[in-house]
Amino acid sequence: MELKPLFGLGDFTFGMTESDVIRLIGGPDKSFLDEDDENELIYQYNRLKLRLTFYQQENGKLGYIRSSNPELTYLGKGIIGTPIEKAKTEILENLISEWEVEDFDFFSTHFNEKYWIVLNTEYEDVTDVELGVPLDDDDKYKWN
Repeated sequence: MELKPLFGLGDFTFGMTESDVIRLIGGPDKSFLDEDDENELIYQYNRLKLRLTFYQQENGKLGYIRSSNPELTYLGKGIIGTPIEKAKTEILENLISEWEVEDFDFFSTHFNEKYWIVLNTEYEDVTDVELGVPLDDDDKYKWN
């Protein structure tokens, strides 16, 4: 699955509906409402190590993607399991130069707001990637 900043991941693009996704890959292994936000419906696909979040207040559009799929790439280069510094300086360097880093006890997050991308790490290796639908200057979603 190819990371497509500002657009999505692989065949999944921001703005898709649940029915679009089901036509593409079938029903999820698990679906649930986010316990912190009842307006977010999450589809989980175990085999793909993929979670897709549909924003109910936005007519059920796909607005957030999280994946730990070991086949996740950017420009053909693997991301999952890659040391974070290599991911930032060799894989994503031509795209993103500034990252906000938050360190927690056992993991850290590396975030870029312009591309709404998060690289989560443990032991200094990327464990998963989160992508959100980008926002315009008025903080409105920029749907594809």
